[in-house]
Amino acid sequence: MKTFKQYFLTEGKIKPMTEFLTEDKRATEFEKYIVIAYNGGFQKARNTYDVKEENYNEEKEIAENIANDIRRKTKSPSGSMIHFGKGRGKMISWWEGNATPKTDLYSTAGIYISLKQKGGSQLMSGLVGETRSTFKAGQIYMDKYAPKEISYLITELEKVLIKITVQGNINTMTKAIKDKVIPDKVDAKTKSGKDKTIVIDKAKYEKEMQTMIDWKSRMKEINPVFIKFFEDNPEFKKWFTYEAATGDMKFKPDNISNATWVVAFDPKTGKNNLIEKLAEGPDSPSAFLEKLSKKVGLRISPKTSTGSKVSAAGTSSTSGAFRVDVREETFQSFMENEWSSFYDRMLLSEEQLDELKSWLLGSDVEQAWNDYQKIKEKEDDLKKQIALEKNKIMKKLQKAMLDI
Repeated sequence: MKTFKQYFLTEGKIKPMTEFLTEDKRATEFEKYIVIAYNGGFQKARNTYDVKEENYNEEKEIAENIANDIRRKTKSPSGSMIHFGKGRGKMISWWEGNATPKTDLYSTAGIYISLKQKGGSQLMSGLVGETRSTFKAGQIYMDKYAPKEISYLITELEKVLIKITVQGNINTMTKAIKDKVIPDKVDAKTKSGKDKTIVIDKAKYEKEMQTMIDWKSRMKEINPVFIKFFEDNPEFKKWFTYEAATGDMKFKPDNISNATWVVAFDPKTGKNNLIEKLAEGPDSPSAFLEKLSKKVGLRISPKTSTGSKVSAAGTSSTSGAFRVDVREETFQSFMENEWSSFYDRMLLSEEQLDELKSWLLGSDVEQAWNDYQKIKEKEDDLKKQIALEKNKIMKKLQKAMLDI
């Protein structure tokens, strides 16, 4: 039986571009396509990064549209773009967390780009070390003006940004909690693809279920505390968002890994892309970044790489993560706004949520939403026209009164 994602991908309901964006490896491939397009196309680019020409040609038009927009906005010359790939950046000595660069592509002209899909994305999905370090960066930026309660908040965060390991896979645990039934065994695949049957220790599993429920409950309680903290401290929120978006403090010893620009591209056409500067220089947020910091959403939720697979030992894990989300008024962002509460109620893994998103995006539900947005835009335009006509009439009345 096919999953939601498999059905829509094989039946052609989701464009290949969307497929690229739901799988990390393919998203990286598309980054390469943009670089190739930027540097003159497959025949002229000095490096094609082991991309097959037929694969590039399938997405050539979209990649060229994005590349042209980047060139127009950043003024970086053609032929100057380089794909950073999956390298590791050089981090400041005290930073905890992984060394994944914020930069995806960069120009020899000094433009360092973080590439995002338009319609909702994440600036950060940090585990405990990454989150602790990002808070510390915010404190350093603000120095003596940093909020005093940060140390206490980090202590509270450390209680929920923990790793939980259970017998079997996360999907089965989710179902067991929902149905209140403990399975006798779990049949799953290991991360290496081997079949494995896990015989469940029911007494232990019951404790694991309760641990998971209590953990989720603590997350639900602590989320409003952090939302209020950031609402009450907009200056700290700005610096926190700045670090989450750019990695400026994290990659101080590195001159490439910290992003100075963001490109949020349209995955369907490659047109109408958002291309903005994030930093004016070191420790210097751009005007766009300041506006962005007022729009981001913050939440604490589980981070599970795969809900269906198990380790060689027959266990699986999930960890608490601090997330910084960017949302826009599209169908996808509308759905993203609901994922967190849905996630809390259903205890779904990220893998299950990704399948549900794939099912909804490209469906009649999305089309209905897009049709509604078009009507709403027309309605807004009509209101503006009415307001303009009212102003014209008022000016005529004023003139008439003055004449009298």
